[in-house]
Amino acid sequence: MNLELLDPWEQEYPQVIEETLEDGYILHSKFNRRGTLLAAGCLDGRCVVWDFDTKGVARNLTGHVKPVASISWSRNGRYLLSASKDWTCILWDLITGAKHTKIRFDTPLMMAQMHPKKNFRFVAALFQEKPVILDLSNGSAQKIALPTGEENENTTSYVTFATWNKTGHRIYTGSSKGYVNIIDAESLKIIHSMRVASTTIKSIQWSRNGRDILINANDRIIRYYRLEDLDGIPTFQVKFQDLVNRVQWSQACFSADGEFVIAGSAHKAEHNIYIWDKNIGNLVKILEGPKEPLDDLAWHPVRPIIASVSSYGNIYIWTAKHEENWSAFAPDFTELEENLEYEEQEDEFDVVSEETVSKRKNDDEDIVVDVTTCDKIQAFLDLDDEEGGEEEVFYLPSLPYDDADVFPAKDEGDGSTSSKKRMKKAHKGSFSPAS
Repeated sequence: MNLELLDPWEQEYPQVIEETLEDGYILHSKFNRRGTLLAAGCLDGRCVVWDFDTKGVARNLTGHVKPVASISWSRNGRYLLSASKDWTCILWDLITGAKHTKIRFDTPLMMAQMHPKKNFRFVAALFQEKPVILDLSNGSAQKIALPTGEENENTTSYVTFATWNKTGHRIYTGSSKGYVNIIDAESLKIIHSMRVASTTIKSIQWSRNGRDILINANDRIIRYYRLEDLDGIPTFQVKFQDLVNRVQWSQACFSADGEFVIAGSAHKAEHNIYIWDKNIGNLVKILEGPKEPLDDLAWHPVRPIIASVSSYGNIYIWTAKHEENWSAFAPDFTELEENLEYEEQEDEFDVVSEETVSKRKNDDEDIVVDVTTCDKIQAFLDLDDEEGGEEEVFYLPSLPYDDADVFPAKDEGDGSTSSKKRMKKAHKGSFSPAS
């Protein structure tokens, strides 16, 4: 998809459900850094990756035996990190569709998140244990425990969420007692601690510019903090809540441009998404979906598209209403409300000589057209992107078929039920849309 061809006056937030993605019982969803791939963690331990343009399944990854607690993308889009309640964490290589590294812990995982710049480094929050940093760059897993700030207190608090800032120099952790600690990733010391709420911190979400933070707590309030510097101390700005219904929030995040804050209600009989203006704090829109609870949601990193996960295991894709704009095909095209009398120009139908036409064609052919240089798309430029660097993975290639599995020999039962099952299983695990 060419982002330069998108309508610049497209609506800033979606309004209707355009499509539904189904593949098992889905719990979480996450877009990659460019929005070309959508990954999901399932109840049966699988991880599914869709090509977002074609809505086809690109990868079906099987490795966990219990529900997936969280998923996270690497910076280059090649690796996917899945944390599960079976006490394991798997780093997947999406090009080959195989496990790169599998790490087992001594306790179930609450969540895990990849480093914003390093593809083999991530932080994990463990159940009733200290969070850890894992470094896989040397071929072996090196675990580094992080402080919680409550070693000397007689409390049962533990870290429920851990995330990196945009530069990767700080780690923000939220505890079950409502504390948010900022830890320096190099010295492993707490440089700032603040109590945001008196209840558990459910999630900490960053905006794309790395200066805005959303903290979702169990007290039915979403708090917006802002940093003056990328590695600075956050200051409180606005609270977002439903004062009438007092609903609990399952997930909250920023829009692609950072101007809106969205949150999904955790009501058992509704699938509503609340949209607020970030700066003013007023409610802009409530998107009403089917009568199904909402578990997770994610905003597309570039376009006004929302992916919401239902408690029934489906992903609903919310998009803006499409209106026909014929002026996009011709700049001088205007839509008429009623019939108008047209007055032709004096030279509009003049006969042009063949010499003039051939001269114009020759002049056009002399113009050199550059078809090799790729201009940077403004929507993909971040504040701290370095020049050059490694290549990103936008689309996943098709995996090769195994002829022995897809076409079994006749002596194994030609046309039998078991042979058909093997063929179906081989097709399901290997299908991928064309890149």
